[in-house]
Amino acid sequence: MDDSRALDRPAAVVLAVPEIRDYRAINQELVRHLDRGCPSIRLTGALGQRLLASGLRGRWSAMIEIEGDAGPELAAGLDAPGLTVVCRGSAGDGAASGLKAGRVLVLGRVGTAVGYAQGGGLIMVAGTAGARAGLGQLAGDLILIGGAGPLAGERQSGGRLIAQADLGPHAGRGRRGGRFLRLDQRREPLAESDRAALEFAFTTFASWLGPKSTSWPPG
Repeated sequence: MDDSRALDRPAAVVLAVPEIRDYRAINQELVRHLDRGCPSIRLTGALGQRLLASGLRGRWSAMIEIEGDAGPELAAGLDAPGLTVVCRGSAGDGAASGLKAGRVLVLGRVGTAVGYAQGGGLIMVAGTAGARAGLGQLAGDLILIGGAGPLAGERQSGGRLIAQADLGPHAGRGRRGGRFLRLDQRREPLAESDRAALEFAFTTFASWLGPKSTSWPPG
């Protein structure tokens, strides 16, 4: 191995959210380090900060990990195919809304309208989701491990929404297209494309999901 090349690689970065405070400044710092080729950035002390990792657009290959509870619109409008955003706590309303490209995992619960108007990429929620998960989904994959409140998949027109646990009332109201799979109600085997999507998601997030990654996808 060329030791000089190893020394040239940017190291993982830790940013303390309370020290920066303003979400614009936080996201500017994220972009600065991503542009340097940093492979891993950890945000500590999220404390309900809104719009973390929102609006990021680029061709980076990296991971952003958030410690603590994120506020509304985590990773909203993300357009970065090689970027993975993992929130170890909960997230507020509108998490990953308008996602175009990239991967977002929330290990805790999320508020209302996770994945609103999702246009691509992958969203997974390991905890419970609030009402209107996947509202107006256009494309991409939204996977709800812990179930969701009322109106999941409302006005979906594209993409794929997969839920394991029970959903609240009026799931799928006003749907016009896309794939909407409720695994707690299925009796027939999954289609090959749906199984492949699940396997990709659980492989992508295996190191954070722990035992959950061994029990999915179901038979």
